[in-house]
Amino acid sequence: MSNFFEELLGMLEKGRKQEQRFDGEEWGPPPPRERKKLSLGFLKYAVPLVVAALVAYQGFYIVPAGSRGVIFRLGKVSGVADQGINFKLPVIDLVTVVNTEQIQRFEYGYRTVNQGPPATFSDRPEESKMLTGDNKIVEIDWVLQYQAGDPVSYVVNLPEDRSYREKMIRDVAESTLREVIASRKLDDVLTTEKEASQTEAKKLIQEKLDFLKTGVFIVAVQFQDVNPPKAVQAAFSEINTARAERERMILEADKYSNEILSRAEGEADKLLNEAEAYKFRRISLAEGEAARIRSLHAAYRDNPDLVLNNLWLESMEKVWPKLKVFIVDSGENSLQMLPLDEFFKSAGADAPGGKQ
Repeated sequence: MSNFFEELLGMLEKGRKQEQRFDGEEWGPPPPRERKKLSLGFLKYAVPLVVAALVAYQGFYIVPAGSRGVIFRLGKVSGVADQGINFKLPVIDLVTVVNTEQIQRFEYGYRTVNQGPPATFSDRPEESKMLTGDNKIVEIDWVLQYQAGDPVSYVVNLPEDRSYREKMIRDVAESTLREVIASRKLDDVLTTEKEASQTEAKKLIQEKLDFLKTGVFIVAVQFQDVNPPKAVQAAFSEINTARAERERMILEADKYSNEILSRAEGEADKLLNEAEAYKFRRISLAEGEAARIRSLHAAYRDNPDLVLNNLWLESMEKVWPKLKVFIVDSGENSLQMLPLDEFFKSAGADAPGGKQ
């Protein structure tokens, strides 16, 4: 700016000298009347240049990447400027730049002293201790992540001082999580309800901040450590061990039950399939036998002797292979020649005169 004003003074001095030459006067101190003219000439050049410099210096501004600018015109919001080069009316407009992409982080129950490695922390037990629905104490270290979602609401409805603004968001989030924990039992918070508690807390915190029109967007609520008080941690460890053993035995019993049921269902399906096959086979044989009898009945009505002869031959084809043939001379006593004992044994009957 000093260089600019030096150049401005040089231009004014040059203009004054040119005016003197035009009037035909020599170099030297101008008369009083000419001093008045020089003052008017100075204003003629100075005012536009000053106005142009003021507009250039205060009118153009840059909104950084990842941020947005809230424009206030005479104290009222007139618009939002995107990242890049923008223009505002000097003196009339005021721009507040808000980083809308940066994720800010609040720690509850502890503070990070040194990022490390290794990281070091300090405990804040007054923040971590909470009361559950069954009147028991649980210690929860957790993290809240948020960012400015609506830059206008974030600037207008939140305190301008950063410490007051952060305290407001922190207090709303902490009170909401305590409400969520107070609606659950200690065992549920320690085991199965961790994810559900985080999800519900995030939802309720967002609803409260939206109701207050803060423009804050909750990114995540994450539990770091969830533990019972140190005085009863040993007892809870035994309970957790017993619970894990119970779950393991239940899984083993379910596995054995599934194996037995699968085997029984397979055996039942096998028996049903065999029964269906036997039923189909017997029905087919019966239908075939019925059809054969009907055809024999029709043939018997036409030629009974032929049908009877065929039936006799079919029966004898089954009997003849089982017969034993003995050739006996007619002149001898056939009863003495025949091996009746072997005959009756092969027939499955007792010999005459034997025990019944």
